Amino acid sequence: MRSAIAFTFCLVLAPGALLAAPGYPEATEILKQEWKKRYPAELKKIKANPEGKGVYRTREKAGLTYYYHFRVSVPRLVRGDGLELNESGLREIELWMRFRPSAESYDLAFVRRDLLPGGGVWVRI
Repeated sequence: MRSAIAFTFCLVLAPGALLAAPGYPEATEILKQEWKKRYPAELKKIKANPEGKGVYRTREKAGLTYYYHFRVSVPRLVRGDGLELNESGLREIELWMRFRPSAESYDLAFVRRDLLPGGGVWVRI
């Protein structure tokens, strides 16, 4: 009986726990939505997982946290004479999207990899 319960847990509950964090294709779509909520500049190009390392997973006070690495290209915005924003070329930005499953929240950070919290591991999702 106990082995049947353990087997059911492994088949039903464990995969859901492992799939709590989205893969890069889904994370890219979430990035587009989160970016649009926060910034006026349109994302022109997105390169997900540019170093091919996967997702950086660490444990913080709030629980597991996943960091998705992106390089994005956005237009350089400059103010015109009438205070309108005009595009002037592109710039590439290193961007990390943080996902906290316990809070089901996403946020964006413009930091270098060496400034991420320590003690994490790279995982493939």
